[in-house]
Amino acid sequence: MKKIASFLFAAMIVLGIGLTANPAKAQASASTTTPKALRGTWYEYRGDKKFNVIKITPHSFTYNGKTYSPSKSGYRKLGVSKWGSWYSFNQTKSSTKDLGQYKTKKKLIDGSYKKVLIKYKGVGTYHVFPTSKIYHKYSYSVLD
Repeated sequence: MKKIASFLFAAMIVLGIGLTANPAKAQASASTTTPKALRGTWYEYRGDKKFNVIKITPHSFTYNGKTYSPSKSGYRKLGVSKWGSWYSFNQTKSSTKDLGQYKTKKKLIDGSYKKVLIKYKGVGTYHVFPTSKIYHKYSYSVLD
């Protein structure tokens, strides 16, 4: 019995050293490839016949003319990460330069369900971006 206990103890030590020498990669690691479900051009009506525009390609994210890509530096460097069903596109600690979190879902627009991009930024504020220019604002806040 002592031999089995000694063998198990030695095996656990060897296994522990092996795990600390080769740590596993974290699941929340950033990528530079955008998810296929989010790709496309998305429009949010902001009033006065003007739109906020998001364009997502395989390796870039453009928001109202500002492009984020892997070749950029600083806060404009593209880094895609996933948290639950939401995606983030840049890693910055500045709240003014943060792009928010994004996901797609179906929303009732003009009598039928259409795929929209949902942007979450701030406490309880959701911006809704359909795939076509619709002169109606579908964004909402849960705290109103």
